[in-house]
Amino acid sequence: MKFTAPRWAAAIATVIAIAGSTHWWLQRERHTYLPGVTTDFVAIFPPPPPADSAATRAELDDLLTLQSKRTDAEVNAARRDRKTEVERFYGALGFAPGADPDLPLLLGLAERVEDEIRPYVRAAKDRFRRLRPYEIEERMKPCIANVRGDLSYPSGHASFGYVMAYLLEELVPEREAELMARADEFARQRMVCGVHFKSDLEAGRRGAQWLVQALLASEAYRADAQSARTELRTALKLPGVPRQH
Repeated sequence: MKFTAPRWAAAIATVIAIAGSTHWWLQRERHTYLPGVTTDFVAIFPPPPPADSAATRAELDDLLTLQSKRTDAEVNAARRDRKTEVERFYGALGFAPGADPDLPLLLGLAERVEDEIRPYVRAAKDRFRRLRPYEIEERMKPCIANVRGDLSYPSGHASFGYVMAYLLEELVPEREAELMARADEFARQRMVCGVHFKSDLEAGRRGAQWLVQALLASEAYRADAQSARTELRTALKLPGVPRQH
């Protein structure tokens, strides 16, 4: 049977689509860092305090105090930190404010890491089903929107921030103190905005430590991190490439 021009076009489009899909999956396979089995990760967390417990009441009172004292500048800073982007850590790495370094390898690494850790954090959230502070205490007034209906423990935002800080510290150990201070600030913004308990943030840090160890055990991750390390240190004009841990 002969193909007419439209059928030829359709056939070619199908082949291209299949080839593109296959290429995508091959790339995905090559960049898989974590096995995707979340059971051991979820098991590291103790249950959060019950909603009607004294511990939760104390955390809520701390959040109400923080809310009563937060300034417009603090709210604006917290809103800027809403995005989970590695660029939020550029200042802690030593880049000047407003700098826009060309770091495609680092950006790609950070995006893949975020994609890989997300199912782990989601599994823990689904296990504990902790409500957000403003769903328990009606006096809480979140300073960011579009978080209703999501779960609170552990904090995915804190998990991301601490994972980024730990991994960047592996690439630029000279900036360890600045990176960890920035991760603390990045996580605390969720309390400033009234959308997380302090214990959510602490659980996020605990989860990040587990995730980073798992990432560092991945040969695929280490290979990509080595390339990102060279790129980043060159951009920062730092000497040499330190030994990988």
